[in-house]
Amino acid sequence: MNRFGRQLQCAIAFVIAGVSLTACASDQFSAVKANDAAARSLAAQTTSTTEYRLTTGDRIRVNVFGATTVSGEYTVDNAGAISLSPVGQLQIKDLTTADAAMLIGERLKESDLYRAPRVTVDVVSFGPFYILGEVNKPGEISYRPGMSLFAAVASAGGYTYRANTRNVYIRKPGEPVESEYDLQSDIAVLPGDVIRVPELRF
Repeated sequence: MNRFGRQLQCAIAFVIAGVSLTACASDQFSAVKANDAAARSLAAQTTSTTEYRLTTGDRIRVNVFGATTVSGEYTVDNAGAISLSPVGQLQIKDLTTADAAMLIGERLKESDLYRAPRVTVDVVSFGPFYILGEVNKPGEISYRPGMSLFAAVASAGGYTYRANTRNVYIRKPGEPVESEYDLQSDIAVLPGDVIRVPELRF
């Protein structure tokens, strides 16, 4: 092959490689959707604390009046359920504590062991959230009610020098894609969130 032929072959290979890299970059960000930071603002979440939805990792206290064998503490498992004798597995993920109490009461009544069970459900401790990317101590972090993104980053040792502090990616429990948020206001963190702090690109 002459010199011109070799140059042409290299040029074609370069173009193909460029197309491949572009496709990969496109695939990398295809599972990201933009979202309004105001919808996840700390103020917006604070107004709905009574409507908190149970999620994986939450530890709850179930109190069935007059039924000490059923009353106790339970952890919501990875499937979003608790195992409650004598009714077995109960899916309570995404329910409020009031809804969970109602569901437990209905199932206990259906078991014919209780005529009109009175049930209350309270959250003992919340499931963790996870922070990845450009923070000094990535990993699992215990959630506290009213926690903000800035507090979450502080708990993870702060931003690295490579961090992009203008936006953040959050994937909610059970969602297949990340949501991108501009950091125009303090973002609320919730149990089960997977937070990714991206690298600053020039």
